[in-house]
Amino acid sequence: ALENFNGYSEGERFDIYYCSSCNTSFAWPHAVDSKIYDIIYSKPDIVPGYNRYALYAKEIISKKNALDYLADKEPMYYAVREILGQTNKNVKILEVGSGLGYLTYGITQKRYDITGLDISQDAVKGAENQFGAHYVCGDVYQYALDNPATFDVVILTEVIEHLPDPVNFCDSLISLLRPGGRLIITTPNKSAYPQHEYWNTELPPVHLTWFSEDSFKMISKQKNLDLSFFDFTRFNKKHFDISGFKYYEWYIKRHKIIPTLSREGEVLQPKGLIDDTLIKKTKTDLKRFIRSIVEPVVISAFTNKENRGRNSTLCVIFKKIHSK
Repeated sequence: ALENFNGYSEGERFDIYYCSSCNTSFAWPHAVDSKIYDIIYSKPDIVPGYNRYALYAKEIISKKNALDYLADKEPMYYAVREILGQTNKNVKILEVGSGLGYLTYGITQKRYDITGLDISQDAVKGAENQFGAHYVCGDVYQYALDNPATFDVVILTEVIEHLPDPVNFCDSLISLLRPGGRLIITTPNKSAYPQHEYWNTELPPVHLTWFSEDSFKMISKQKNLDLSFFDFTRFNKKHFDISGFKYYEWYIKRHKIIPTLSREGEVLQPKGLIDDTLIKKTKTDLKRFIRSIVEPVVISAFTNKENRGRNSTLCVIFKKIHSK
């Protein structure tokens, strides 16, 4: 074990291991307590890291071009939009881990045939109520057994880092694809940080694995898949130093709250007005924090030929080249 971090429960401890062969870090125990997500999705509008997703879900319904709205907010949605923009509209698409449903909805607006799959009944019910009947509640492993070689594109955004068995999960996703189909995965990008950074993403047990480009090169070799990485150069040039901070600044101004949850899922500071001095301090802290993450990655993308096109988000495109 190289480093230890506290988890979400008091006294819970995780060891962080690092594989030098594929530049991957992972937490041990490599397990998920589903109660964490029950708490998170019962209050997504006030949970740090998830509150922006709740806002997207609320705001996107009024947008004439929902996918463009999302693509301007986050690199992962930008990548999905750009990849689909080069795809025939007759393809059949599955989003796995559709959550609050807004990405699936944004893609339906572009007249693609897409289904959102999520294991949470509450998430699927909420998405259907807001966006329509584009969603299915189910377990990926069983869904893959029932729907082999059905889809041309499978999308997995910011999910794989949460999974206790990501490689076998990918096997199920690949089995859902027709020959020549593509699996699009986004996840926090370890390749964008120095080698000595063993853990610079959400703490376990929320994030269990921190993947690099080499991680996915190894998976592609094991699974006999074509592999490519999305180039974020254009996104970086447009969004440097504003994509993160501007959003959070707007969130704090609009809601005037600092969202915090207790271990039991109770709101420690209820919604309501807070002192303007605290708002100013929070904005300053956020700006410092976001710059500490974004600036090294983007500057590296512009100055280091090897890193050009990288972002703190990694987008992987696997292509199925056989029918097995």
